[in-house]
Amino acid sequence: MVKDSILKKMLIYIADDDETNLKLIHTVLSQDGFTNIKTFTSGKVMLSDIRHNCPDLLLLDIMMPGFSGYEVLEWIKRDSSLEQIPVMMITAVSMDENLEPLKRSFELGAMDFISKPFTNLELILRVKSALRLEHSRQALEAAVAKISSLEKLLPICSYCKKVRTDKNYWQEVEVYISEHTDTMFSHSICPDCYTTHVKPQIENLKSGK
Repeated sequence: MVKDSILKKMLIYIADDDETNLKLIHTVLSQDGFTNIKTFTSGKVMLSDIRHNCPDLLLLDIMMPGFSGYEVLEWIKRDSSLEQIPVMMITAVSMDENLEPLKRSFELGAMDFISKPFTNLELILRVKSALRLEHSRQALEAAVAKISSLEKLLPICSYCKKVRTDKNYWQEVEVYISEHTDTMFSHSICPDCYTTHVKPQIENLKSGK
């Protein structure tokens, strides 16, 4: 079970054109200990920010002028770099009156749905549940990436020390590492090679051979 202290540091974006609702949600979450919250009164402004600082959870009002919550959700789910962001849709439409907002939200990829008015406890529990799932997803993704890197067997020539790449051709070790990492090389000479190769050359030059 993920500790609450970890969940409450995760980044939450809230988008709602009604500043009163925005302030209410922010206050409820802040009073429960959430410390990393960013609010937006426009879905369009939020989208321009989301590429630079990807949130762990998005609370999204459906009825916003200019760029509705549905359009924001659809835009996010079309982008492969953002589609994993969990989105919780918020609406003032009563579920007793109309189930269409609920149906459309889930069809577009929302992971949860909450109707106004909601209790403070309901909001907090739903947010914690969403963040807990997202934290687990991120941890699993990191574990898979680590396992994948550990599984790679890199064949290396016993003589020239070139490595065989995924495309099945041989390449200098330093070239391979430079292409697959951010490592930069600076050339030097180790003590053994100095003794074996460089020193004899220097001595030969001195002796005139």
